[in-house]
Amino acid sequence: MHRQSPKSIITGFQQVWNAHDADALAELFVEDAHFVNVTGLWWSNRTQIRQAHQFGFDHIFGQSHMSVGRTEIRMLGEDHAVVHARVTVTGQNTPDGQTAGDRRTIFTFVVTRLRDDQGPYWRAVSAQNTDVVPGGPETHVNAPEGQSAVRYRA
Repeated sequence: MHRQSPKSIITGFQQVWNAHDADALAELFVEDAHFVNVTGLWWSNRTQIRQAHQFGFDHIFGQSHMSVGRTEIRMLGEDHAVVHARVTVTGQNTPDGQTAGDRRTIFTFVVTRLRDDQGPYWRAVSAQNTDVVPGGPETHVNAPEGQSAVRYRA
């Protein structure tokens, strides 16, 4: 895996996701990293990130495949960056064991450059995954019957 670019985080994430390897996924993060998933669950360290993704691979995403599209990197000095990437996941399982439709998200990683005896490498300090809602709504509205995507523009 290429270590010398902040982009190595999303390419590495794609590789280990497609291998369904929660241990390797967790190693992409610093020990006290944070991860917020698409529903707002918030994990506050590498162990929690690993456990959550292991559950996901065991019950939800075990047959899934991730592909990465548009990726942009914004350097925040020499040793820190923000990485945004459009992602598509296919093969998600529904609770009743069916295959769900394709899922599109945008991942945001805040990464830091570290060094070891093999040279510099990048690790995620923080990650957030955001669902891309079909139809382009501007926001969500909460009501007693649940949440719905809404448009304010005609």
